[in-house]
Amino acid sequence: ITTTEEMLFLVLPLVIYAGWCPVHPPVWPDQFVLVQRRTPDETASVDMATTVTYYDNLAGANLIQITPDVNMSDVLWDLELASGHSFYFTPARQSCKPMDFPVGILRPDWLANAKLIGTHIMVNGRLCIGWTKEDFIDYYADAETCEPVSWYFHTMKARFDTIYYRPGETAGAIMFKPPSYCSQPKIS
Repeated sequence: ITTTEEMLFLVLPLVIYAGWCPVHPPVWPDQFVLVQRRTPDETASVDMATTVTYYDNLAGANLIQITPDVNMSDVLWDLELASGHSFYFTPARQSCKPMDFPVGILRPDWLANAKLIGTHIMVNGRLCIGWTKEDFIDYYADAETCEPVSWYFHTMKARFDTIYYRPGETAGAIMFKPPSYCSQPKIS
């Protein structure tokens, strides 16, 4: 190779093909399933747990199954709806706490105004790009695929590490309905 132009001609297609994640925050797909391991800090108010998230922006719902390590039969479900209604329920006890959150579910572009914290951060053995929404979350995505690798909730004081991620998958519509023992939250 004799010129810079020839070198760029050969190398540039390889760089484009590699599919590196852009430096701006990733936009979530409309649907995905995500399994994560929740690891709390020493001062956190939550315990170790495995979480399964069924995100479906098209259905206007986000369902999170939280299985604690200390009592695996005490599974907590967090159903968030675009209407702003949320339900925290435990099927084993048939208990339910309805809540009203005006935000509804996170939109696919919820990280849009996040601040870049680094482009070459190693997280769980993967090269990541990191963003933060101060006082809320630090979010790490794979530098090549943009898939979520880990995030840290500042208020919860817990890290969530991805075990499984599959865009395009979701729960069935019946899963996005609160159980019959849940009453509708009062709108104020």
